[in-house]
Amino acid sequence: MVEAARKSGSLITADLAAKLGREVAAVPGPVTSPGAAGTNALLRDGATLVRDARDVLDALFGVGNAPPPRAPPHATTLEPALKTLLDAVAHGRDTVAALAGSSPDRADAAIVGLTELELRGLVRREPGGRYAVVP
Repeated sequence: MVEAARKSGSLITADLAAKLGREVAAVPGPVTSPGAAGTNALLRDGATLVRDARDVLDALFGVGNAPPPRAPPHATTLEPALKTLLDAVAHGRDTVAALAGSSPDRADAAIVGLTELELRGLVRREPGGRYAVVP
């Protein structure tokens, strides 16, 4: 459960799940937030703590048995177009506009390429629509 007030219907569902032997997990929230009172109470009562995706995987696959995170592919194994795009970002052409110039077709290609690089863990989006190479 991500968020629930003290008298939330979601808590009824969590209670039923626990009675059926299902694991109940919750994300903690600020102690001053009424919207987190229910999830914090679940945690106090023994729900599994969820701090990040790894905690969810551990809950699904058993503590310590979650599949290890995949290492991002090495940049040298990239297709030439993606390698060129990655090099351009590394050299400061870090926005779609800078990569595409005035060509709408190149803008589309840049967006697709940046998305692929982001999914592979090689670039990340930053504030202002900029991209940065992941070290």
